Amino acid sequence: MLSRLYELKDEVEIFLQKQKQDKLYEAFREEDFQLSLAYLVVIFEAINNLNLKLQGRNTNIIAHSDVIRAFTEKLHLWKRKVQVGNFSSFSHLNELLSEKRNIEQYDVTKEVFSHLHSLAEEFMHYFPDVSMENSLYTLVQSPFNTDVELLLESLQEKAIDLKCDSSAKRDFETMKLEEFWGKYLPMYPKVGEEALRVILRFSSTYLCEAGFSALVVLKTNQHNRLDVENDLRCALSSFNPRISDLVRKKQQHPSY
Repeated sequence: MLSRLYELKDEVEIFLQKQKQDKLYEAFREEDFQLSLAYLVVIFEAINNLNLKLQGRNTNIIAHSDVIRAFTEKLHLWKRKVQVGNFSSFSHLNELLSEKRNIEQYDVTKEVFSHLHSLAEEFMHYFPDVSMENSLYTLVQSPFNTDVELLLESLQEKAIDLKCDSSAKRDFETMKLEEFWGKYLPMYPKVGEEALRVILRFSSTYLCEAGFSALVVLKTNQHNRLDVENDLRCALSSFNPRISDLVRKKQQHPSY
């Protein structure tokens, strides 16, 4: 939305002027507003891209943690670059500053740096980076490179058994994280249970929102049963129904 507004800013100025919205016209043309808009276009685009990466069914807290950590690292990078007057990461703002040489760059640097700093602190508050401090996360992500002595004593010997399992190592290189731990759960139950506790955590509200959306579709005035459990399970399932197999197993009505 902001990017579209920025692209049409000249047209918006003309529209406000023709509509005789003098206050809005003057406010829209103000230098501070134009600079803020140019900066926020890039920030909101980055946050929207982050939000898209946090959605989807086949994901887990490990993958989401990596995505969020990458974004916070970008924020720190942007802060360091802005602090020395480098706005190359913000294309629209950089272009605007290049066109208007008379702008006091110190004020722009101060405002942008302050906002990036606040944004980074908010992300660290809401998404604390526990994965780097938790040896269990390391075990789940890379069971064959983890330091077993950092694990709980009850897991250390079983983790060594898994670490020395060559067939498991080959499977880990080709299988998804959830598939790997699901397969080796019967062979290494203690380690597998702890790993699945990490993987199965809800790392976003996407599945809950998808469930509510499916419920809204199912519960209508024409279909308003209170018990929608079976229908909802079918609507949210990622498995494709094998209709041909189901039909084959059903007895056909004999003709009389």
